[in-house]
Amino acid sequence: MRLLGREKKASPDRKAQRLYESGMTTLATEDDPGSVVDAAKAFRAAAESGHVEAMFMLAECNRSSIMYGRSYDEALRWYRAAAEAGHAKATFRLGQMYEEGMGVPQSRLEAGKLYLRAAEKGLPEAQYAYAVLCEEGDCEGDASFWYRKAHENGFELAKDKLA
Repeated sequence: MRLLGREKKASPDRKAQRLYESGMTTLATEDDPGSVVDAAKAFRAAAESGHVEAMFMLAECNRSSIMYGRSYDEALRWYRAAAEAGHAKATFRLGQMYEEGMGVPQSRLEAGKLYLRAAEKGLPEAQYAYAVLCEEGDCEGDASFWYRKAHENGFELAKDKLA
């Protein structure tokens, strides 16, 4: 766009958003397993500009994609960054990594803290995971309360725990 003889550049936020959307489109439309690599490149550029959802998606690529060259260290880095920015699902995934010992020493205590943070933000899968840890004695919360919250928020597995 030209404005008074000067070219107007897209704001960093808009550029990061476009990169994120490009990554999501690539993941959604490409049948080629290598498309994860292309999507991750777009997510990385957006994440490095501070786009929180791109941070989460880059962490997802690093955590679970063999095609992308699975890296738990990178997944942890980007989950932490997104979690620090308030992303509930990133906080939950970080908890899963601690519970399972993926790239970090296994710690159900740390997992419980992270699940609770995400649960308090209304994430049903975190509410359920936290309830399970409480039921198993790994945290001091009220398991039935969190099962109920998870069920109220649409997490069907929680229904079986309420009977």
